[in-house]
Amino acid sequence: MKISFYSSTNEVLSEIGNRIKAARIAMPATQKELAELTNLSQRTISNLETGKDVSFSTVIDVLRALGQLQSLDIMIPEQGTRPSDIAALGKRR
Repeated sequence: MKISFYSSTNEVLSEIGNRIKAARIAMPATQKELAELTNLSQRTISNLETGKDVSFSTVIDVLRALGQLQSLDIMIPEQGTRPSDIAALGKRR
């Protein structure tokens, strides 16, 4: 599934879970092994992979263990400061 603006939150969570599960299997690792690598419970890994709402720090820990943490750079790229942004700071509205 392609994640789009129109995807519901549950659809996005489910797709992220599917992608993380695929990355884990490609690693290859079991849920138990990934849980041990991340110091999380196997239940938490299962919840993430089945699209249940987990904390963002959990996602970060799992992405790090899967060697995919750099994916966040793609997902949320660093924003450079534009000259127009600097100019707008000096003006009162």
